Amino acid sequence: MCAWEQRKLGSIGSTYTGLSGKTKEDFGHGEAQYITYLNVFQNTVSDITMTDKVEIATTQNEVKYGDVLFTTSSETPEEVGMSSVWLGVSPNTYLNSFCFGFRPNQKIDPYFLGYSLRAPYMRNKIKILAQGISRYNISKNKVMELEISLPNNEEQKLLGTFLQRIDLIITLHQQEPFLYGNSVNGRVALC
Repeated sequence: MCAWEQRKLGSIGSTYTGLSGKTKEDFGHGEAQYITYLNVFQNTVSDITMTDKVEIATTQNEVKYGDVLFTTSSETPEEVGMSSVWLGVSPNTYLNSFCFGFRPNQKIDPYFLGYSLRAPYMRNKIKILAQGISRYNISKNKVMELEISLPNNEEQKLLGTFLQRIDLIITLHQQEPFLYGNSVNGRVALC
């Protein structure tokens, strides 16, 4: 096991903006897809099916595999700066206007990065950056100043896979009542 390295996010990647210059007439149709705010907010790993159609110009920033997406605004400091890693590979995919993207410039396991940025110690650092009174916002420049602990690539992969499996087990256990009905003494009870 090697020592983990402390690195500022801005030293391991760069940011880009979500969609800009769009009107409501641009949404709901078109050849391009955009990743919804709710998708970023709710998921450590973005759901590749939670996109919507948009008319797009080529001047917008396309989302790539391994990018981390951050929400920029919320009603509470605890909910600002939520992050989600994008593992889709479809071209012509963009980020909604109320988020910003972060693209690592070195090899980092996307699952490790996604779960690290959602970990309580990082969430505590991020919510301190929230500014506002009735609506809270976060500066992408301030987020890029945050330090993250990085093990070597092999450990990142092992930890990312481990955390992904735990997340899957939790999801499956949460779905059990819906899959099997109500259980009484190990038997399904019909209600």
